[in-house]
Amino acid sequence: MSNHTNFLAMISTEFHKYLMENEGFADKIPANTMIIFQIEGENDFNKWHEDTSLRNREADQPVVYVYVKKWRNHSSIEEVSLAGAAA
Repeated sequence: MSNHTNFLAMISTEFHKYLMENEGFADKIPANTMIIFQIEGENDFNKWHEDTSLRNREADQPVVYVYVKKWRNHSSIEEVSLAGAAA
């Protein structure tokens, strides 16, 4: 996967967590809306994500731009444990 794809996976997960914590915000986004992230300071990613998203947009699909301006300085994970995995 490209760095942009990895970054998109991370920001999508973080945005989903944000929506779960802020249900009123989620209610403002219609069903089947295409979300296009615009991250402050990430101009290359922003252009890539907008171009890729709009190229894959369904006919008449609503589009919402989500502008992310501030990040937490820490993970929201409080405790972690690991189990063995096959190599």
